[in-house]
Amino acid sequence: MNVVTSNENKAIIDRLEIDIIKRIDGQFDINELLSKFVNLYFNKMIIDITSIKDYENPQVIATLAQSVDPSRVIVLLNNNPVVNSNDYLANLINNGFYNFTRNFEGINFLYNNPNTFENVQHLLTNNVQTAPSNNNGVNAGPVNNGMNNNQQGFNAQEQMQNENQEVSQGGAPRIFSNRMIIGLQNVTNHAGASTLVRMMVRQLNSHGIKAYGIEMFRQDLMYYRDPHLVACMNRNDIERELRKMEDANAVIFDLNDFGEADKYCDKVMYLIEPSFIRLTKALKRNANTLVELKDANVVLNMSFVNNQELPDFEYETKLTIFDNIPPLNDRNENSIEINNFLRKLGYNIVDNINNQ
Repeated sequence: MNVVTSNENKAIIDRLEIDIIKRIDGQFDINELLSKFVNLYFNKMIIDITSIKDYENPQVIATLAQSVDPSRVIVLLNNNPVVNSNDYLANLINNGFYNFTRNFEGINFLYNNPNTFENVQHLLTNNVQTAPSNNNGVNAGPVNNGMNNNQQGFNAQEQMQNENQEVSQGGAPRIFSNRMIIGLQNVTNHAGASTLVRMMVRQLNSHGIKAYGIEMFRQDLMYYRDPHLVACMNRNDIERELRKMEDANAVIFDLNDFGEADKYCDKVMYLIEPSFIRLTKALKRNANTLVELKDANVVLNMSFVNNQELPDFEYETKLTIFDNIPPLNDRNENSIEINNFLRKLGYNIVDNINNQ
């Protein structure tokens, strides 16, 4: 489900054909507007920039970036020359807002093909001009010299689509090209991603493999008081923390439904606690849960399914199980089961029998 705001661009917002859980119309102070979405989970937030008072102020964008995950936001700009200036667009990009447009078609495209930094970084360096919109509100995006306005608008949108397709087909850029970044995603409720992140990071470090853990949107890992474990609330936090981890050989994410895992993770492991109640609840929430995991890396965690029963479980669920991890004592600093899991992920781990 999605949330939207509208003001001067109401005609464009009215045309959207997406699931909307909450819509706010009018113009509000940035803090007042954000307060209307507190404790509301959403997929995308589409913000009509004119629904924010003092939207020309760069600090307003910074405040917005601190309060919501920029990767989940599509900013609908208007024809204000300030908003379409190089400085304003650069401020959006520097605050992590890579998805912005001035028309209905742009929203639809970005909703299904979100930008990465590589798609917009040219706006930080090129001398970009903007073409005026027509009376219907459909206009050109950032353009170069040498074309008429209609050609410029078409080519700018086409270029953005091609750039997104290239990134999609060629693989997402990695901040660490020579490090493995692994994401853990709970499929069933409380499948143990946070605890597993901590155990993996601790065990990797104990075997001389420099590792860090990142938890998205929550701060449960802070209770371990481990400097190798941090929390991130948005893409800006992630990129800042990853740059600090230059010495890392491994980074383990507790994803918590982070929607852009594929942009950062080399592998995503989907955790299932295979009890009847947990699985039934997951299927009630989404009847296609198991179908969607058919080709994924599935890990049974806190599992009472023994190795003899595992083939039957795979047959019944139509899943291929990457690993089957039983309930573990998280105080054990050198668990054989975690070592086996890390070896399957490609790490060179040697069991230390004396520490079992």
